[in-house]
Amino acid sequence: MSATPNQEHIHEIYIKLHSSSVEDKILFIEMLLFQFTISGRAIWSDEESTNRDKAEAFKWLNELYHRIWNIRFELLTAEDNGSITRLFQNLKNYGEESETLRIHIIPTILSTFESFSRKKT
Repeated sequence: MSATPNQEHIHEIYIKLHSSSVEDKILFIEMLLFQFTISGRAIWSDEESTNRDKAEAFKWLNELYHRIWNIRFELLTAEDNGSITRLFQNLKNYGEESETLRIHIIPTILSTFESFSRKKT
């Protein structure tokens, strides 16, 4: 099966971030955390999702936040032990736990990288 345009774009983002400086990785992660607060509002406001689905999405989003904050902390201490690989693996893993969360992950990454790229220029 071939990759969708969004999947190809996500892979390009991964490659760019992987070779970025620690400072840029921190900036991207901070911007991603902010964008996930907006995703959280979108999940909460979704009238088609059940309250149970929303609660499940928030549970996994909270777990994802913990992992992302840990990666950020490590980068702040100048430790880059595969931060971007771990970030993207966590995004994939926690997205698989909740359909409601999963539909927000790719758009959140894309909008974060767009903002990140504008800030860098």
